[in-house]
Amino acid sequence: MANTTRWVIDTAWTAATFTAGDLNSLASGGGALSTAAIANGTNLDQFMDVSFVLTVGGTTIVGSYLTVFLLPLNQDGSTYGDGYASSTSVQPTAQYAIGSVGVKVGVTTGNTVTGIITGANIPPGDFKLALGNNLTVALSSTASLTLKYRTYNINLNV
Repeated sequence: MANTTRWVIDTAWTAATFTAGDLNSLASGGGALSTAAIANGTNLDQFMDVSFVLTVGGTTIVGSYLTVFLLPLNQDGSTYGDGYASSTSVQPTAQYAIGSVGVKVGVTTGNTVTGIITGANIPPGDFKLALGNNLTVALSSTASLTLKYRTYNINLNV
């Protein structure tokens, strides 16, 4: 008798909130941290997809990309990941990266870049997401980010 495994999507796409001031004119190499934690202490989901649409502030060039970081809540109950606290000119340390998305060449000022990261492992408990700008240009002075996530498991009882 053969067994079948299937994905079990536990959540619809949910918005991760970011402060507009953290994103506006965010320099290349900088990062922004979501304002609210994502709770995974009850559902105990194992995987996450992250999808985003972001307005850029200049023309992108070859080799540019955006990185998404996952910062778990530390044992102290107040800091996340490496202590990354808010939008800065630096990004969280590399071990917290869950994926990067390359951006097509020639996206011009005021236009958007879109991407998705699939199958990221997520921890039990609370965590926050951060976005790293590696576009080689700053984001728009009125940057608009829609970053959504969904979580899921694998069902082995099919």
